[in-house]
Amino acid sequence: MLHDKDIAKIQEIKIFFKDTWVSPEFFKEYLDLFKISKASKIFKSVKETGVPFGDIINLLLILPFTMSKTINSLYTSRLTPPTKGKKDVYYRALSNQKTNWRNILLLFVKRYISLSQGFKSGEDKYKCLIFDDTDISKTGKTIEGVSKIYNHVTKTYIFGYKLLVAGYWNDSVFIPVDFSFHREYKDNKKKKYGLSKKEYKRQKKTKRDSKQPVAKRYKELNAKKTDILVQMFKRIKQRKIEVDYILFDSWFTSISLVSKLLKISSNVNIIGMYKYNSKVKIGETENTIKQLRKQKKKLKRSRKYNFYYLGYTGLIDNIEVKVFLIRRGKRGAWHTIISTDTSLNFNQMMNIYKKRWSIEVFFKEAKQLLGLGTSQSTNFDVQVAQTTINMIQYLLVSLKFRQQAYETIDGLFKDIKQDFIEHKLDDRIMLAIVELIAVLEFIIEGFDIETTISNLIRYNEKFEFLINIKEKDNLCKLAA
Repeated sequence: MLHDKDIAKIQEIKIFFKDTWVSPEFFKEYLDLFKISKASKIFKSVKETGVPFGDIINLLLILPFTMSKTINSLYTSRLTPPTKGKKDVYYRALSNQKTNWRNILLLFVKRYISLSQGFKSGEDKYKCLIFDDTDISKTGKTIEGVSKIYNHVTKTYIFGYKLLVAGYWNDSVFIPVDFSFHREYKDNKKKKYGLSKKEYKRQKKTKRDSKQPVAKRYKELNAKKTDILVQMFKRIKQRKIEVDYILFDSWFTSISLVSKLLKISSNVNIIGMYKYNSKVKIGETENTIKQLRKQKKKLKRSRKYNFYYLGYTGLIDNIEVKVFLIRRGKRGAWHTIISTDTSLNFNQMMNIYKKRWSIEVFFKEAKQLLGLGTSQSTNFDVQVAQTTINMIQYLLVSLKFRQQAYETIDGLFKDIKQDFIEHKLDDRIMLAIVELIAVLEFIIEGFDIETTISNLIRYNEKFEFLINIKEKDNLCKLAA
């Protein structure tokens, strides 16, 4: 009898016979490229569970492509992975306080950058570091560290985290490099973090060793995002990741932050939307940005980006910047963009700044395809671990994306998910074929099993998994 009666589902059988470019060993091959096994010091604590880190991370990485939302649902499905450990091993790995998930992500990033050097570059070769945050909503107030946060798009309040992400634009694709979680309303005396005293008391609180990496990640919850941003840039600089430009939206661009970043590296330039009415010193004259807008100066027009603009080079708090005052049409609202690279003209500056939108695409794709932010664990350490896994998944998919030049990550994601399903169908389809051969032997006189299998393998590579099935007795055992 067949081990799984659902083998008769025609759609799944059709998927198996459809050609795809993705190898069944996709994750194994690409994890081998990243050489994670050599990072023994980082993964030593994980290996204490008795299961190699490669096995653990392999399972965690494939979840989005198995149509299983959790490890538990994967283990209870027919796609149960052939690994040594049970599901509890993976839960313990995610909450292991000794695991430095930040270093693990940076390890993958460094290796990715090294691997991608041989790929064809985009139109330009600017290396950009992009910072932005996104809302991570949570349904349970008992989840450790959640707070009331303000959604600037919907103008409403939700419960969850603010996720600050540092992303690297490597001349053709976005790479998540680092991240931190943050909460709001920490100074609210009546409702700290937007929670009532009863709600705050019920929220999970985990004991942490102050010497372990997870303790530092938890402290970041109450830190200013701009302070953590500076720390992220320091780490990226220490890892010798080449950066030409740092890109911000208006929520992060301030002269004080620009000054701090320039002290870390004088070779980097910063471009960002600017919302302050600062004084700009041009020559010996000082004007506010609003005053500059009102000056009777002929507007220039960029046909490429359909903007009218004014450009000035001056000093804001003793930092030399190029200030572009832009508007869509002659009656549109004014916006300000500043750049510490004063050699750029308007079109050059916009060509670089538009790379900032790649982080918005990342947020959308990572949430929709990889489940970024959907972890329901009440343990904050697991939230950090799962977010790291999501970003490594994005790196793996991006690597294949660059090799195959897919138009969207979404199309690539569907092919990988299909491939995982068809790989797991190997065993089930083999059982169906074995049972069919056994029946044919019973009803057809002189039926030759060996010849039949040889012909199947010879004329259709999809049946190569039958190579190891050589003896009639083995066939009968499998079909039984």
